[in-house]
Amino acid sequence: MKKSLKFPESLPSEIPLLRFRLRNRIPSLLIGLLVVATLFSQSYAQQNKTITGKVIDQKGAPVPGASIVVKHSTLGAIADKDGNFDIAVPESAVAIVISYIGMKTQEVPIGNRSALGDITLPDDAMGLQEVVVTALGIERAAKTLTYATQKIGGDQVNEIRDANFTNTLSGKIAGLTITPSANGPGGATRIVLRGNRSIQGSNNALIVVDGVPIDNSTPAGQVSYDAGGHSGSDGASSINPDDIESINVLKGAAGAALYGSRAANGVMMITTKKGKSGKIIVNVNSGITFDKALVTPSLQNAYSQGSGGVYSTLTNGSWGARITGQSVQDWAGNTVSLQAYPDNIKDFFKTAISTNNSVGVSGGSEKVQSYFSYANNYINGIVPHNRLSRNTFNARLSYDITSRLSADAKVTYMLQDIFNKPGVGGDGMVVANVYRMPRSVDPETLKSYKNVDATGVETPTYWTTPDPVYMNPYWTINNTHRDENRSRLTGLFVLRYKLTDWLNIQGRVSSDSYNDFISQKYANNTVNYARQPGGYYSEGNDYIAERNADLLLTGTNNIAPDLKLTYNLGGSLLNRSMRHRINAADGLGFANKYDLSYATTLKTETATAKRQLQSVYGTVQFGYKDYLFLDLTARNDWSSTLPSPYSYFYPSIGLSAVISEIIKLPQWVNLGKVRGSFTKVGNDADPYLLGQTYTYVRGGFGGYIASSSTKAIADLKPELTQSVELGTEWRFYNNRLGVDLTWYKTNSKNQLLRVASPASSGYSMLNVNAGNIQNKGFEVVLTVKPVASKGFTWNVGLNYALNKSKVVELYDGVRQLYLGSSTSVRTATPLIIEGGSFGDLYGYKWKTLNGKYVVSNKGVPVKTDAIENLGNYNPKFSAGFSNNFNYKNWALNILVDGKFGGVITSGTAAQMAYNGASSDTEKYRDAGSWVVAGVTAEGAPNTVPINAETFWQTVVQGDYSWGEFFTYHATNVRVREVSLGYDFKNLPGFLSSARLSVVARNLFFLYRGHAILDIPGIGKRKMDFDPEMSLGNSNYQGIEYFNLPSTRNIGLNLKLSF
Repeated sequence: MKKSLKFPESLPSEIPLLRFRLRNRIPSLLIGLLVVATLFSQSYAQQNKTITGKVIDQKGAPVPGASIVVKHSTLGAIADKDGNFDIAVPESAVAIVISYIGMKTQEVPIGNRSALGDITLPDDAMGLQEVVVTALGIERAAKTLTYATQKIGGDQVNEIRDANFTNTLSGKIAGLTITPSANGPGGATRIVLRGNRSIQGSNNALIVVDGVPIDNSTPAGQVSYDAGGHSGSDGASSINPDDIESINVLKGAAGAALYGSRAANGVMMITTKKGKSGKIIVNVNSGITFDKALVTPSLQNAYSQGSGGVYSTLTNGSWGARITGQSVQDWAGNTVSLQAYPDNIKDFFKTAISTNNSVGVSGGSEKVQSYFSYANNYINGIVPHNRLSRNTFNARLSYDITSRLSADAKVTYMLQDIFNKPGVGGDGMVVANVYRMPRSVDPETLKSYKNVDATGVETPTYWTTPDPVYMNPYWTINNTHRDENRSRLTGLFVLRYKLTDWLNIQGRVSSDSYNDFISQKYANNTVNYARQPGGYYSEGNDYIAERNADLLLTGTNNIAPDLKLTYNLGGSLLNRSMRHRINAADGLGFANKYDLSYATTLKTETATAKRQLQSVYGTVQFGYKDYLFLDLTARNDWSSTLPSPYSYFYPSIGLSAVISEIIKLPQWVNLGKVRGSFTKVGNDADPYLLGQTYTYVRGGFGGYIASSSTKAIADLKPELTQSVELGTEWRFYNNRLGVDLTWYKTNSKNQLLRVASPASSGYSMLNVNAGNIQNKGFEVVLTVKPVASKGFTWNVGLNYALNKSKVVELYDGVRQLYLGSSTSVRTATPLIIEGGSFGDLYGYKWKTLNGKYVVSNKGVPVKTDAIENLGNYNPKFSAGFSNNFNYKNWALNILVDGKFGGVITSGTAAQMAYNGASSDTEKYRDAGSWVVAGVTAEGAPNTVPINAETFWQTVVQGDYSWGEFFTYHATNVRVREVSLGYDFKNLPGFLSSARLSVVARNLFFLYRGHAILDIPGIGKRKMDFDPEMSLGNSNYQGIEYFNLPSTRNIGLNLKLSF
């Protein structure tokens, strides 16, 4: 048995040298920052008068980040998180000027005062009021940004919910494509911003929580071939939506440049809740939902189990006799009246009841604020016995140690259990077994899913002769199990020191680690999986850890009366590690004793990886008269996964101008802004690619060492993504109409590709740097407030995004690459081909001659000689349309979103056609009843009659099918979310607010696409599955193969505040 612990040939010599060189850089950076800070602090100490005050808004709330500048000078300060400030000024100073984005600037005389008290800044409707969290957790005024961002509040993800909160972002962010996996509660989600960039790497956006990236990988792997399997859970699914304060999406590389190698795909910035000063506030959020399968296959109910028009229990298909109530013997030997069971598939899936309960407690004094929360999620899947249980504990403490020194600490612990997680794909997983039930099989008879002989040995019952792959679905849900347990601990500690009025230093350390324990059980006699006597049992453990430390110096200076300089200088150290272990009992000495000690054959699989990244980075922004802003950023990384000198550098530049403040525009124009940026973002590689790796193989006399069949790449280069973005933003009529337009172009080059190697090289594969994937796109964000009266408001939002990709080049001598793990084409497969687009699907088509379909001399279709392009799995454009109505105490929110264009190939449709179960197979059942419109190879009209069974079992042959026949236009529009809430008034004294809402998600489709091929005599075939559900979150997309149906969720949500 192979033990897959791999190690590079040069590991002992490279890693210590790397660590020595990298570690010497960080102390130098820290010393440099401290020296600069000391000099600034000494300069500050020489000032000779200090004044204090507090900046508040019209409601009395503090205005953190307000700018305080001494009039006619460059001296300035920034208000702290409570709005307080103190500033050293010359004795001759007469006034200070206080400003904040979206508020009117105030000039305050100093006179003889040293304490100015509360200073109120009125709202300014002409400004752009929003402050957003950007890279490294830095807060910036929205109008100063040189790139596109989009922000939503936490209430948009914690009322209408999903087990993975990222699924609730569909339609809410322009350019964001959310693709859930069909693995039940807790499944991984694909999160793609502005198209796919990486051919063989991840295209998922980086998830950042409170300024620190978290691991969002799927250590248990993802299904990357339509044969199927189980996909692991991702990191984002562990986040509790009740703890989210806001989400800000940095869509392009410009906004993400400071996060380095993992940020080329964009960044999702999550800011979590923290304590507030004042009385203790308790928030409770409770909900219950009822989930049902949204779409199941369209079936025929006129013909029975059998073949050739004859009823028989010896075949699996539904090509039998027409059902007229005749007396027959069923598969169990009972005499019954022959009938169809129209809902036998739909009734297998249960109505799942799920509950979500959370409580958050916030409070504190002016110096100490705390926030504690607990959440329990108990989510049932629609597959019987599948469920998720999650408990999340969170504690956060903020402490102003002195007027200059503050600390922020947070700890989150999450414990999650997933029971009986369903698999996907064609190889005997639960959906495959359910959908293959013949139309005349009574599902009640299948619930007696096993026979037990005199010795206690269990064997599955089946509606026909035993199959090597498929079996009774009730055996599957009762006698096969995949259970996942995850415990995750994240911690954050931040220390901030105010060196001067205009200079701050921050140190931050964070930790993110989790353990996954996964067990798989296949009872004795489970076909395809328990291949040895006694059954199969495995235990897997994945440990993932990230440790991050960073230091950041932040300052703001007025270098001239109209010119402000804002800068950040920092460095970070990131250590990441992974440990993977699987022990499998392939055969058990005692049947179904699920313990490794009973293994007849014990197999092991191990892998370990460690990597380190050290970085220095900086930003500078010049702001002229608060309407013209120039951004410069630079970052240099040293990665342990790259060859010496381990280094790569990437810069960015951006410019924004607030036109409405530069020139006088009509009064109905509130804001006009243009922006542009150019960015380069680097990316390192996986560890241990530089030197040749080896594998220890058990057996023989002590085993042996085998070299990897993949050639190492000693001159590995970092991947590089180059991005250009242009945009403009306008607001009109007192901000009742707003539009944000963005155009972008990215090119991802130097990608790490694994390609076939010539046999003469001694290797089957080799790693190379090559490839250039280009994405161009256009985004529109539109906001409208048609009605704004005292008792009634109506807000409309539209998100639109168009993206086009192009494979500019691959590698010399390599014209195409498969995105899946197999080159076998069972239905269709995504291929990367030079000159094509990322996501092109290829499969066999119906051969044509002069625009007419070709049939053989037997009257059946003829397929093309090779696979051809069927379309692209990415939508041409996507849109989300939201309407929010508020009338007195009532609130109605409706979100409709859609994906337009693109295709998807359904292996399920192919298999249902092969078995005669789909509604498309009902016509032409009689022998010789169908002459397919087409021509022979010589061009003569077809005159040979066939029937439906012959036709469909020609274009589908077992697990293999001609993709064009089962490829559908993936355009779909749905009512994504609806909520109707009521805010109660006249509450008892202990309640400050109460809101009860009826909520619904995935309510129904407004439109679903049709098959791309109109078969003569059959006509249009409507898509009878949800094209959004995927096999997993890898790059293998566009293939649907016995995927679990998506669900319609309807329920109640109650929010209380005490």
